[in-house]
Amino acid sequence: MKPGLRDQYLAELIHDADERAFDGRMKRLRFLLSRGDQEAFPASALAKEYHEEARLCWYVGAFVATIVMSQLTLEEMLRSYYRHPGVARVNGKKVDDASFADLISQASTDGLLTATETKMLHKLRQRFRNPYVHPKEAKAHKVGRSLRRRLQRRDWLAQLIKISALEGVKDTAESEARESIRTVVTLFPNFSRRVWGLA
Repeated sequence: MKPGLRDQYLAELIHDADERAFDGRMKRLRFLLSRGDQEAFPASALAKEYHEEARLCWYVGAFVATIVMSQLTLEEMLRSYYRHPGVARVNGKKVDDASFADLISQASTDGLLTATETKMLHKLRQRFRNPYVHPKEAKAHKVGRSLRRRLQRRDWLAQLIKISALEGVKDTAESEARESIRTVVTLFPNFSRRVWGLA
């Protein structure tokens, strides 16, 4: 074993990191529990695991991972519903071939999502998840384009600004993660209970 990897040294590193992260974790846990539904609800095993991991990513401060896991949670929530017997297609596609956008559209058409919920899911998909999952080459910005408009672009420079959380930037990875996890902890339990007849 390398001399710097002894248990005592590793324990000190963990302890120091825990002390530095305590205030942020406390704030994020308070946010999570104040908005989350702590009662049990039915869902597929994979959707529940994604849900738990999205919450964990938020708690530890892994903001981009929170956004991605939030999207996966909600996509699997819809996909698992449409996999039940008697449902063969989503927007004319096999369930497993349907995109997140297809699933949202079908669920909205079927009356499983309210107009507000549909809008929330599309916002999560387009404004929060897509820029991190499908970043594009930076393009020249037009003079006078607002910073907010620039940050909505899906290029690597916009992502760098969001992740770095520069002074004065409102749309940061953290703020997007907060809205993403809020969507998950409010929508997932309510949707699950509603579609399984428990609400």
